[in-house]
Amino acid sequence: MNQNFQALVQEATKDNSSTDQTFLFGGALLFFNLFVMLFVGMYWMNPEMHEFISGRPLL
Repeated sequence: MNQNFQALVQEATKDNSSTDQTFLFGGALLFFNLFVMLFVGMYWMNPEMHEFISGRPLL
């Protein structure tokens, strides 16, 4: 039983090469989410930006 557990732990620790990709993808997703929130906030709160993008003045 103990040998089986040690074998499972060793195999699990060998497969940690994808953690860099996970952090990279998570960071990119977080950056994209913050960019979208900032863009939408500026779109609705800044009349000049709203008019530049939509072509109509902000009501």
